[in-house]
Amino acid sequence: MGGIAPGQSTKTEILRLLKVNGDAQAKAIAEACGLTTMAVRRHLLDLRAAGLIEVKTERRPKGRPTAVHSLSELGHAGFPRDYEGLAFDVLSSLRALDGEAKVRQVFRRRRRELTARYLPRMKGKGLEQRVREVAAILTEDGYMADVSPAGRDSFVLTERNCALPRVAECFPATCEEELSLIRDLAGASVKRVCHALAGDRHCSYLIRREGTRGT
Repeated sequence: MGGIAPGQSTKTEILRLLKVNGDAQAKAIAEACGLTTMAVRRHLLDLRAAGLIEVKTERRPKGRPTAVHSLSELGHAGFPRDYEGLAFDVLSSLRALDGEAKVRQVFRRRRRELTARYLPRMKGKGLEQRVREVAAILTEDGYMADVSPAGRDSFVLTERNCALPRVAECFPATCEEELSLIRDLAGASVKRVCHALAGDRHCSYLIRREGTRGT
């Protein structure tokens, strides 16, 4: 039976329908929601403007081309995904099979691969630009990082969200290699000054040009 459950917004229901059923026309979505096609089209326009859905035109053997709606990558990302649980289970199995040294080796290799991937984004940039680019990279990975000045040629980079708290708590190499990655990309002296695992609210790093004294 169609219709929207009590307390559930129309946009949420549209996203759920597209997730469950895949591509759909506005008319089919309207029937499933128990609304008019015109009303649904307004919601589809809003969702498309927000980057949550995409629309493509399909040509049919007969009749006019039809607009078909589907979730975008951002739309799919809004549904629960236990990536951290999978990473934790894999790392736990690896440690049981090959020991802690192998886990550290995996994290070290990953850090080197990330450094190689992101280092070109630092080319031609000054220290502040590099630090802000590092924050942008971390934000892309879910860390909600920002930067604030901390004196001449010094900056504090703060991660407002830990993307892998459970993994970081059980595998210290996570934080060690993160520190090394920031140092590699910033090309500067990096010191962790706040650590969530030590009871601080966030993880923060003091980043200075090599040779710069504290102020």
